[in-house]
Amino acid sequence: MRWQILLAGAAAAWFLFRSLPAALLFVSPGLLRSRETDDDGSLDPAREPAMERVARALAELGFEKIGAIEVRPPLSAPSADLVWASTGKRAFADVAARGGRISVTFFSPFPGGRAVLTSDFRRPSVAHEGYLAGGLAGIDVAELWAVHQRRVEHFRPPAAPWTDFTAAGRVRAEEAVLLGPGRRDLRRRSAGAAIVALLALAVLAVSVLQLVRLA
Repeated sequence: MRWQILLAGAAAAWFLFRSLPAALLFVSPGLLRSRETDDDGSLDPAREPAMERVARALAELGFEKIGAIEVRPPLSAPSADLVWASTGKRAFADVAARGGRISVTFFSPFPGGRAVLTSDFRRPSVAHEGYLAGGLAGIDVAELWAVHQRRVEHFRPPAAPWTDFTAAGRVRAEEAVLLGPGRRDLRRRSAGAAIVALLALAVLAVSVLQLVRLA
């Protein structure tokens, strides 16, 4: 009996550990922090052929590399995105290497945290006031930009455009989104982890109580 309780408690502790970072974002989306960081060269086009193709495609669209940002969820290791921007097109392009592939997300921010995001990987489509996000897997950079442009034109709110297309401006845009309309999307994406964390915490508490009674 005791070993079964210990096994259940250990499993619950493991699930709690794995789900807690995302669960904390459900409670407080503002815990997701971003900041400027030095480019560590991990996406250097000279060493990564896929990155070379992406960099060339972005340059052809008029985007310039402006640096890198580091995104740090709570209780987790940070992940870095290289950032391109086009002041004329009023958009950022975030480039990441995750899951064994290069991914691109076009990001058009507006004051007040309103934003349009279009990625070249599967992401749930979200469309509510002030926020539009979605993804199309298996699409090249030029096609992705064409789709993003159409979505921005359809979405464009009656507000002054975003004007700071530096790396620092990219960080500020991220913060504004998380404090504004993007807060709901982050909570939705974290809801599953929050449920798992609560269930794991309940099982862990019951296991501890049973062990205390057996002691």
